[in-house]
Amino acid sequence: MTLMLIDDDVPMLEYVEYLLGSLGLELQLVASAFSSEDALEQFHAALPDVVIIDIGLPGMDGLELADAFRITKPEVRLIFLTCYEDFHYSKRAIQLEADDYLIKDELSPEQLKSSLSKAMSRFKSREELLERYSFRQAIERNKEVLKQSFLKQLLSGTADQENTLEFGQRLGISWKHPYLRHGFIHMDAASVTERYRYKDIPLIHFAVNNIALELSAGEASITPIMSRDADIYLVWNVAEPGCPGTGLTDFMQSVLDKVEQYLKITLWGFYSGASVPLRNFDSLYKTLMDSRDHNFYQAVTPIAVLDEQADFGQTAEWRGDKERGMLSLALEEGHAAWIDLAINQWTQQVTTDRLLPRLVKEACGNFVRQMAFEAGGLAEEDFFTQLEQTVHIQEAARLTKRELRNLWRQHTLAPVAAQEKDIRLQEVDRFLEEHVDQMVTSTDMAEHLHLNASYFSRYFKKLSGINFTDYVNQYKMNMAITMLARPHETVENVAYTLGFSDRAYFSKVFKKYSGRNPSEYKAGPAEEGAGEERAD
Repeated sequence: MTLMLIDDDVPMLEYVEYLLGSLGLELQLVASAFSSEDALEQFHAALPDVVIIDIGLPGMDGLELADAFRITKPEVRLIFLTCYEDFHYSKRAIQLEADDYLIKDELSPEQLKSSLSKAMSRFKSREELLERYSFRQAIERNKEVLKQSFLKQLLSGTADQENTLEFGQRLGISWKHPYLRHGFIHMDAASVTERYRYKDIPLIHFAVNNIALELSAGEASITPIMSRDADIYLVWNVAEPGCPGTGLTDFMQSVLDKVEQYLKITLWGFYSGASVPLRNFDSLYKTLMDSRDHNFYQAVTPIAVLDEQADFGQTAEWRGDKERGMLSLALEEGHAAWIDLAINQWTQQVTTDRLLPRLVKEACGNFVRQMAFEAGGLAEEDFFTQLEQTVHIQEAARLTKRELRNLWRQHTLAPVAAQEKDIRLQEVDRFLEEHVDQMVTSTDMAEHLHLNASYFSRYFKKLSGINFTDYVNQYKMNMAITMLARPHETVENVAYTLGFSDRAYFSKVFKKYSGRNPSEYKAGPAEEGAGEERAD
């Protein structure tokens, strides 16, 4: 296993390295750093399994640095060093699931060996857990696909009911009672991304399903089915339509507890208060999915009945100009606290107004697009997928804050030089430079590269993380900001130069990717006011 040391006190670094030589652990020191910037660079290069880190680093402290490490490598183990005991620090260390919190003046070889041994053991245990779930995933994959096919047949309303039930019995689904009641278990996306990467989510989804299957083995009347719409969809076969829901809620609670124990993520359970005969299964499912967002502003509870009569404010989309300004300040001042301030204020406002959840999610996405645009970075495409699936305002807000902080770190702590961009994207940029006055489509780009248009679209999204249209628009809007800052430049001329024949459409695209009107980037208040008047 590999180890990294981080401390701005060089003698302390040398002392810890000296102690390591006498511990007899199968642990290789692969990196040492004495500043936050150097630590970030070396961590990304070495990806160590265990990190010993000083909390009191200048600039970005050890806790913030450890949080950044977890984004890149969620399984990394952490041991914190400090010169003094502080409850606030120790509390944050516990939240980061640190393996130990050591006082420098009291550090001994025995204490260091004990801490490292514990960290190594936990790292190996987590690796074994994920390997076990990966193996089971390979075995069970076909069965889960068939169960999803079984669910689709039930929802189609056209399949023969008797044949469908026989198909279910071959999959181990035996419904002996005449009524069905159902619900679903939702993986809190903010909780998942605090510990795992986006690319790990399918594996975590499967792991949660495995736990649900294990617990349902002794409860044949409850059937878990993996679903994109409802994470883990649950069907409960009951004898009477008016039976209490304790059987389903008790099962949900047992799944929530076990997932928290083993995977350290938060789940939420939701269920319908109605029971229906099998022939009405499709309508019951539709009602459940239609009411998925109905608890969006309710008090957070682990398990809840879905409110079928949600009352949302039918207001126009809330602009959030003040919050957008705070996000810009986060980049301008290099202080991430503005992010929390902006999103917390915004959350309180939309909760008071009970804004439609769809509009809330759109606003979250726009906040992230603005930060990506101004920071010159790229948001995770999977963020937008997970955002769309959120079921509560707090989940959406926490997920958004995390993505904004990731973009802030990209800009403030580890900006990527243009020459480091993937060579394939450099070729795309060159083509865009040559055709900056034209509206370049994915078909145009595919023809230039001698590729099939459909293949190119899929390939480009996998390569860059966003679709080609978004990439082109971000590219052009970055140029537009530079152009608009020039004295006496007009919005009309910038739009024409960048291939937009219609000023209104250019302004619409500009605002989508920057979060502001073009006139707001104009130099000088008189010019800005005139631009706003024309925009109105």
